[in-house]
Amino acid sequence: MSYAEERWTLEDITALFDGVFGQRYQTRLIRGDDEPLYRPANNETPYHQVIFARGYFASALHEIQATL
Repeated sequence: MSYAEERWTLEDITALFDGVFGQRYQTRLIRGDDEPLYRPANNETPYHQVIFARGYFASALHEIQATL
């Protein structure tokens, strides 16, 4: 396996987060736009959203850490 094949992708990180927190805490990690944001569940979206900025890997990991 090459180095590139060993690297995690944003899809891997979101799937891992959703797998751990999705069902138990009704919380999903979502790729966002300019700013990171936490959006609680509401009538339109039945799960909490941890939104990370612009698809940045570091932003996703930071938002996960801030959630814990």
